[in-house]
Amino acid sequence: MRWTRSWWCTALLMIGILLATDPALAGRVDWDTLFAGEVAVEAVKQPDGLSGVRASFAVSASRERIWDVLLDYANFPKIFPDIHTLRVLAQDQQGARLEYWVKAVLSKYHYVLYRHYDEPGRRLTWTRVAGDLKRVEGSWEIRETPRPDAQMLVYELYVDIGGIMPAALVRVEAMRRTREMGERLRSWIEGHPMSE
Repeated sequence: MRWTRSWWCTALLMIGILLATDPALAGRVDWDTLFAGEVAVEAVKQPDGLSGVRASFAVSASRERIWDVLLDYANFPKIFPDIHTLRVLAQDQQGARLEYWVKAVLSKYHYVLYRHYDEPGRRLTWTRVAGDLKRVEGSWEIRETPRPDAQMLVYELYVDIGGIMPAALVRVEAMRRTREMGERLRSWIEGHPMSE
């Protein structure tokens, strides 16, 4: 009985922490701002201290359309101009192994990621398999909004470049690029590709 009560207390505490740190789950999303076209970007950290960014933005499209674009690897260099080249090494129903050549903050990088389709049509995550960066993790999640004609996209990216570049400089530039990426992706999904 004591173990069960302790387990439930821990579970409730974790749910409380999740609600306090995830604005969408806590009902604190500023829908007016997102529906006005804002890409909300914030600095975040994983429990182990790895720094990253989170972006949330509304997209006027069906979940299926958004998912299709998130897996449209042939067009990634057009959608995401920092990607110089992308090669699909393997792909199946569970995910894809992708090789990237990208232009990033003050440098160029080459790495391989595995993108796992955690909840096809709703959520995918990725992790570094090999390459220049020490650690890369992230996700895309499609969430419902109060409007039936719009979805909210939530993007997270955590990167450890493994070098001596100041983390504050990397974070500021990552936040700027993340906002631009969100605007560009939304335009592409909604059928209005932005020029480079």
